[in-house]
Amino acid sequence: MTPAEPDRPVYRLLPEVHRSRDAELGHPLRSLLEVVEEELLRLREDIDGLYDNWFVETCAAWVLPYLADLLGPGDPTGDPGGTVPRRSLVAHTLAHRRRKGTPGALEEAARDITGRPVRVVEYFPLLGTTQNVNHPRPGDVRTPDLRDTARLALIGTPFDRTSRTVDVRHADRRSGHADRRRGRHNIGVVGLHLWRLTAHPCTGVDARAVDAAAGRWTFDPAGRDLPLFSRPRSAASPAEETDVPAPLRRLRLHQELTALRTGSPSTLLDGPDPLLTVTLPDGPVEPARLICADLTGWDRPPAPSDGAAPQIAVDPALGRLTLPPGIAPDRVRVAYSYGSPGDLGAGPYDRRATLTTALAAAGTPWPDAPDWQIAVRRDPAGSGDPSVPSSVPSSAPSSAPSSAPSSVPTVTTLGAAVTAWNERPDPRPGQVGVIAVQDSATYDEDLTGPRRILIPPGNRLIVLAAGGRPAALGAFGLRPHLTGTIEAAAPGGQAAQPSQLVLDGLSVEGRITVAPGNLDSLVVSSCTLAGDRAATLPDGGLISAADNPRLAVRLARTVCAGVRLSDVPTLDLADSIVGPRADGLALDAQSADAGIEASTVLGRTTARTLTVSDSILRDRAEVVWRQQGYLRFSYAPPDSRVPRRYRCQPADDTAARRVAPAFDALDPAAPGFGRLAARCPTEIAEGAENGEEMGAYRFLRQPGRLADLAGRLDDHVRFGLEAGVFLAD
Repeated sequence: MTPAEPDRPVYRLLPEVHRSRDAELGHPLRSLLEVVEEELLRLREDIDGLYDNWFVETCAAWVLPYLADLLGPGDPTGDPGGTVPRRSLVAHTLAHRRRKGTPGALEEAARDITGRPVRVVEYFPLLGTTQNVNHPRPGDVRTPDLRDTARLALIGTPFDRTSRTVDVRHADRRSGHADRRRGRHNIGVVGLHLWRLTAHPCTGVDARAVDAAAGRWTFDPAGRDLPLFSRPRSAASPAEETDVPAPLRRLRLHQELTALRTGSPSTLLDGPDPLLTVTLPDGPVEPARLICADLTGWDRPPAPSDGAAPQIAVDPALGRLTLPPGIAPDRVRVAYSYGSPGDLGAGPYDRRATLTTALAAAGTPWPDAPDWQIAVRRDPAGSGDPSVPSSVPSSAPSSAPSSAPSSVPTVTTLGAAVTAWNERPDPRPGQVGVIAVQDSATYDEDLTGPRRILIPPGNRLIVLAAGGRPAALGAFGLRPHLTGTIEAAAPGGQAAQPSQLVLDGLSVEGRITVAPGNLDSLVVSSCTLAGDRAATLPDGGLISAADNPRLAVRLARTVCAGVRLSDVPTLDLADSIVGPRADGLALDAQSADAGIEASTVLGRTTARTLTVSDSILRDRAEVVWRQQGYLRFSYAPPDSRVPRRYRCQPADDTAARRVAPAFDALDPAAPGFGRLAARCPTEIAEGAENGEEMGAYRFLRQPGRLADLAGRLDDHVRFGLEAGVFLAD
């Protein structure tokens, strides 16, 4: 029986003579037994499911509350977005109870509840005390050693070991919305420091040449000053500095590089998965040849002496690197990690669920196998560069139908791939095409003019970052960067099926434009659009479309500088950040019916009609038809001309003086871009319909997880101790 043949457990038990005779008669016996086999398969699936539901690792989600009721850790389904952490919480309940009262158990329980890295600090041993001469404690000094630079650099962090005077206030269990240092240093206080940022590792990235002749490069392919992050290396307890997603300090990198040069092992740079790598055209740079420096002034390392290998200066705080005089390569490749609040915008994270949701929003089901596909890869696999993986994991299940990778043509530029799509033979309505970018390289080209993307009537095309088989949509581990403009056009009339263009997982340093025509749908999913560093590209980071009477523009998990629509009827935003722009106008869609769901708009908004839920409109909104639409569980300035509000903020003029969104950063290059600050009013930080925060990061459900952690601390802290929750970033 071939793998594609359906399972026939009863029919296969018949002797071969009966099956042969049945085949001669047209399979009447097999048709009769299909009814029996269908019920038998249902019974088998039910028995298998019952067996799986005996174990917390394999049980269905609906079984978790029943298993939790047997163990008593509380309701594990209070946070629908935290199914994985909640499953871990139920699985580890007995282990946590056996070790109750220890820092390791408290740290693991907090990690299971929140799904975020946590470090537990016992603050009572850090109190400055008057010592008894009969019991001296040389290690417990009240005055820090000013010559211990490494220890002084950790003051104010969760790794601070400096003694303090007592703080008699109670530790706030929800200090994310209060004083972040309240009641730490007190007798019997245990602090749980929670990291909210996520470190995303990128490999095979083209560093940006700010001034190649002067040896100036940035790790960020867009040329921005982007701090490098350390990423969790293990789940050890207690968590150390290398086990949390935090900015990589200059001193820490210097210590690691010094250890390498003295022959000692390095936690961050040794092994098959180093934290950062630099590759020149002649090969990878040995970690021992890297030096850590403050490159605020772009200081270059000295020129190599005769026979000596050149050194590369790296600044992890600014994400810069400089090369010595006499070395001016045309290309530098790097691997590093950057920080962000969550899986939003272009990134190497898993985008399968997001892409599936975005394609479903377009309204037309996408087939498992495309009619046309092509791969784009600037460097061949196995080129010897450790930052370029020889194979990229595919996100498709093993049963997904697709052609073998060797049968898919591969080109080295996006322009060549688009030309192949535009000039393919025998284009017909209903065809589906895939252009898969299979690396994280930089493509410096404009997809405009003769190389613009053409969508014939009834055709659909998706351009995405995907490794392995191009038909495997939504792959992860890649973040390609495009410097230039993407222009799409849909000439011709209307077909029975809609014409659609989908962009997924791309970092675009430029803009996306839809020329006048007959495009039905533009979906931009998990993309980042930004202006160039020198501000030479007009309308950088903008998504614009004009004169497409049927076009629906949909943004999902996308970051862009603005949206400008003219004679386009529909605009939908979900889990996205739009803005800020220099002119202050983020959404310019006076002819469109705009729907905004759990998004953050950092600028003015204009639309024909507007429906908003769980979102933040930071600046004034102007709506033409206010008799239609609504605003619910959202923030909009009081002077906005919008439809009827329902449970929105600010509630009145008095509250308007106090209630306003506060963000950690409004610079797209900052790790905390678009994230609500700890000082943000509770009306916004917990003002969504489900009690979570308004805005683009609602899907993280951070307020709910913090509240759940605060409510469960008594179950994991021994009698006499008080626990507080503190945000580490």
